[in-house]
Amino acid sequence: MKSVGLRLRPAEGAFPGVDEALAGIPGVTREGIQHLEWLADGTYAMLYRVSGGDEVAIGEVLTAHDEVLQHDMVSAGADQYYVFVNVAEQESVSALLQILDEHRLLLDPPLRVTDDGLCVTVAGDGDALQAAFADVTDVEVPIEVEWTGGYRPGEPAALSRLTDRQREALEAAHSLGFYETPREASFEDIGEALSCSPSTANELLRRAEARVVSSLLDG
Repeated sequence: MKSVGLRLRPAEGAFPGVDEALAGIPGVTREGIQHLEWLADGTYAMLYRVSGGDEVAIGEVLTAHDEVLQHDMVSAGADQYYVFVNVAEQESVSALLQILDEHRLLLDPPLRVTDDGLCVTVAGDGDALQAAFADVTDVEVPIEVEWTGGYRPGEPAALSRLTDRQREALEAAHSLGFYETPREASFEDIGEALSCSPSTANELLRRAEARVVSSLLDG
């Protein structure tokens, strides 16, 4: 089973509807979408995690929004909330979800919200993932592949971005003491463990580290 990380870049950095409305509330940061369910009536049930802003102000925006059919909020600590919304269907969102359904793919939460879009992990059969990506070219939402790798349920997002070979390099470096102080292993040692040259081990490890750090800093 394979997985792929995608970055969706809808216009204005948010999909039309409630996501755009939440993005426009002063002080509110959309931390991520913990759950997204496409219901039988065509609407979506979504659970956002947000921080900042005022609970009353968020509630007022959701109440006044034409596409919000139902909403609720639960405090998650200081200035953090889980926001449940049942919202009307959006053509661009349903087109993407339809492709996932047709190719029997999984949308692995949480969906990370960034300033310019949405980062999602999709998992399934490798051939199905390739076929689905060919289909998304017809959807009017710019989509970029950020990483590909094996799928391991429940794994930290930072590790899920690694290819199998990058993971092997990182695990070998860790087990050999490459990250100890003082360092207990060299690129030659890692290359020997991976049956590759020291320069290849260096490149694999550098790319693995870059992906892990990027994941952590992106949230």
